[in-house]
Amino acid sequence: MCESFIAPTRLFSTQKVAAVITDSRLVEASGLDQSYTNPGYFWTHNDSGGEPKLYLIDTKGHIQMEVELEGVANMDWEEIVTVQDGDKSYIYVAEIGDNKAVRDDISIIRLEEPKKIHNAVLTIKNENLTIMPLQYAEGARDAEALMFDRVSEEFVLITKREENSLIYSFPFQPGSERITIKSKGTIPTRLFTAADMNEQGEILLKHYDAIYFWGASQEPAVDRILAWNPISIDYSPEPQGEAICWYQKNFYTLSEKNVGKRQEMLFFERLR
Repeated sequence: MCESFIAPTRLFSTQKVAAVITDSRLVEASGLDQSYTNPGYFWTHNDSGGEPKLYLIDTKGHIQMEVELEGVANMDWEEIVTVQDGDKSYIYVAEIGDNKAVRDDISIIRLEEPKKIHNAVLTIKNENLTIMPLQYAEGARDAEALMFDRVSEEFVLITKREENSLIYSFPFQPGSERITIKSKGTIPTRLFTAADMNEQGEILLKHYDAIYFWGASQEPAVDRILAWNPISIDYSPEPQGEAICWYQKNFYTLSEKNVGKRQEMLFFERLR
């Protein structure tokens, strides 16, 4: 794996355990992003084969709300993205996992973010879900990293298993017809599992062994990532860490591997 010998920097504190998730409903967390309607809370979900449910968790790792999506399956949910749009915010669930690169039915599912925390399971009716079916021009791929670029107003998707990962950018286009997306280029490493971009244009991109950071900018994210000049964040790899998200100037990661019943949510505090 080529890492371009990018030196780590101390922009963020050494990782700290913010929470240990022990709830049996969340055993293989594979996505993480902040809630806009309930600040200080985060959305997550289980990996492939889990129930088609989203979970709102607090910074202690406790589930505060369970949201079921009607009429869809969790074939291989790998990422979750929240986007604020005026007085509303939306959740996008990335049904993009494909370990064997054989699927032709990947998609992104959108729903409006619930405004209140419900004690009972909240069911989102199928008619309130908007789906973008998509496929790759280059053939089936496995992917786990998706983020929203507020500069270009496009999603950025990065594949996982190629020696040089492919990167795509595209607007959300719901409908019954499958949209074909074409790679914008490649980057010199692989096994990417998560990504996020904040309102200032700062980017986080992670794979199993590293976290990369790009500073604030008004240039499109795909161009900056293709230039491949990130800062490497000091990071001790989690067991199968597959989730990352910004919260204010800090960020969190979450491992999907429940090792000894310690599925940890890690916190990285901004130092400067």
